[in-house]
Amino acid sequence: MGEKMESFKQGLDVDAARRAVPEMSSYEQPFYRSGPSFLSMFPRYVLVFSVFIIHMLFWWGATMNSPSGEGGLSSFLTILHGLSDLFGVTGFFVLMLVITWCNNFLNFSTSGRWYTVSLLLISLTPGFFFLEWVFTDGPAGVLIGLVGEAPSGFLPDWNDSFYLYFGVIYSSVMFILTVMYQRAFTYVITDKQVYLKKEFLKFIDANSHAISLTKIENLKVERSLIGRLLGYGSLHVITASGMGLREDSISVGGGVATEVTDAATKQSTNFIIRMIRLMFVVIRLQRTRTTVDLDPEDCFYGIRRPMDVYALVNELRTRPGAPKDSESDGVEEPQVSDES
Repeated sequence: MGEKMESFKQGLDVDAARRAVPEMSSYEQPFYRSGPSFLSMFPRYVLVFSVFIIHMLFWWGATMNSPSGEGGLSSFLTILHGLSDLFGVTGFFVLMLVITWCNNFLNFSTSGRWYTVSLLLISLTPGFFFLEWVFTDGPAGVLIGLVGEAPSGFLPDWNDSFYLYFGVIYSSVMFILTVMYQRAFTYVITDKQVYLKKEFLKFIDANSHAISLTKIENLKVERSLIGRLLGYGSLHVITASGMGLREDSISVGGGVATEVTDAATKQSTNFIIRMIRLMFVVIRLQRTRTTVDLDPEDCFYGIRRPMDVYALVNELRTRPGAPKDSESDGVEEPQVSDES
């Protein structure tokens, strides 16, 4: 038995590994079990913190007195206070929309649809209160009241303290869901297969991949600067079928450009609808490229000691008596998916 195989086997709770992946056969010997480290979600926590800070700044700018004193910090706070007080809800909406677009376009680890939808909801939250006021107590409500009974609102009037309340609520929910997301993944390596399993909120998003060691063509360890500093990295398992890779291009395709033009110029809808459609289309644009797949369900994402795990997989693949690709009888790598 190789050095890495012996080292990992001694530190592994075999029963826990089998419970984590019940589809593992009794003929397999597990050597490794892990999941993304807490620190691997650092960019997601930065986004959560950014959402909280933006809410706090607008709450402070709208409710606190302008700071007095001299110095760079005081000047910066004075300018920030003036901008927050001047632009109010509109400034908040524009700033959050820019953050949403940048986060989605630049293909960060937080560029998935759930974060994008969440940021859009956060951006539009003050607008819901404004629209409700327009159609009840505002101009539209007054006009409706002239010809019939004016609608009654179900939302309170927007209060600047709501920046504080929604900041705490949204950032707390995002933080809890991020922790649950980090704990949803389980990675197990046996003497025959590699398992990547996901169970996020159980029945909402659950799937499992089992990759035969004979199907692995390449391994790649990727460690960002933050990963090197915090002690984690990602191991990408690449197969001939293309698993572990993500095919993209570095420019916006012609079809997407046409969609943007249609959204902005289609005459069958009024100006407001065209602008809303354009906003959602632009939000969906992303800078793309050919790279390894950074999705935690398709690689050993943010694990501790990634180079040691790399060496373990190599030992298992090259050990004496290890099965060869010809011995797999052409059986495709199994994949189990359970999504609702």
